[in-house]
Parts: sequence; structure tokens; C-alpha cells
Amino acid sequence: MKASELMYWLKVGVSIIAAVLCVILQVYVKLDGSMVFLLGSAFYIVSSDSLSNYLKLEKGHGIKIGIGAYIFTWIMVWTILYTYLRV
Repeated sequence: MKASELMYWLKVGVSIIAAVLCVILQVYVKLDGSMVFLLGSAFYIVSSDSLSNYLKLEKGHGIKIGIGAYIFTWIMVWTILYTYLRV
């Protein structure tokens, strides 16, 4: 598996972790939704930079790989978990 493919799938996994973290912060810590959204976005930037360094990819290229998969998975899991826990 190439480094870019590994980066893509790692970002999908990281997005699920970020969504669970966002739900915990929003439901149990009572953090505002916009603040949690900013934290999830910052989590993407930090994880992309860390994964780029780990996989020895160019930082600009590492940020672009898997951005759609991260955002879609993160928002979908966050919404489903939040809806499930708030009902």
C-alpha cells in the first residue's frame, strides 16, 4: 500500500475518533456546537500534519489527501451519535 493510500484510510479512522470526541464534548461537557466544530477542524489540521510527518509526505500534499473522506465521515458519525444520545 502506498503512503498516500495509507494516509487516506488513517484519516477515515481519525475522523471517527474525532466525531466520538466531539459528541462527548458536546453532550457530556456541554460545549457549544460551533466550538466543537472548530475543535474537530483543528483536529484535522493537527492529524494531517502529524500523519504527513510520520509517512514522510509533503505537508501540502498530506493536507489534501482524504479531506473529503474526513469531513464526510466526521460529520456523518458526529450527527448520528449526537442524535442517538440526545433522544
